[in-house]
Amino acid sequence: MRPQFILQAQELRERLHGRRRRLQEAETLRLALEEQLGMALADLHQHVGPYPLFRPGRDQHTDLHQRFYAAHAQLAPLYTALAARVVVELIGEPCFVQQIPTYRFGLPGNRWVGSFHHDSDFGHPPHELNAVLALTPMQGSAALQVEEQAGSYRYSPLSLAASELVLFNHIDRRHGCCRNREGVSVSSIDFRFVPERFAAAAFAREQHSLNTGVALVPGGYFSAEPVGQG
Repeated sequence: MRPQFILQAQELRERLHGRRRRLQEAETLRLALEEQLGMALADLHQHVGPYPLFRPGRDQHTDLHQRFYAAHAQLAPLYTALAARVVVELIGEPCFVQQIPTYRFGLPGNRWVGSFHHDSDFGHPPHELNAVLALTPMQGSAALQVEEQAGSYRYSPLSLAASELVLFNHIDRRHGCCRNREGVSVSSIDFRFVPERFAAAAFAREQHSLNTGVALVPGGYFSAEPVGQG
């Protein structure tokens, strides 16, 4: 039998899967990022690239990715406000929150995730929740493709409007993306949560993100304290 908290987390992910909102904090973050970069995110391909086709383990290593993460230093308070709103309004219980979100982009003809996968393939604990925020419209081939049911290998696009956020089951449902055939650039952030009630089990054995090498523990990959208390 799987540990009780793993089963509870799986049930919670499925219950929250597809829950979405358009939040003012998301729009504020999107506009601030464009200001920091000095360009519209849907027009990235007019200013940067092209890049080789993104592949597993090499989809976070371009010069533009580094510009996104450098810009985040100025955006951190806006991101913290967004994450807190997601915890309170969509999840509804205190959570440890990913400290720096994962920035992604896909130029026309390329993809923005290197492979179809479960996040557990990259070291993430089975107690996590996940949110994706579209910084540009993400439709059709430019949307994240997610299994309709866990293990089905049947995929549907997780279509989003700009500044729209959705929770999805990143541990149990395989997901990835196609080459972007929409003729515009797409950009997003994704960020993860561990509900406080699962913390002892989730952080019992120190694991590291295979992409970043950061320890998946409070004060490392996750916030030092849970968000959304009181």
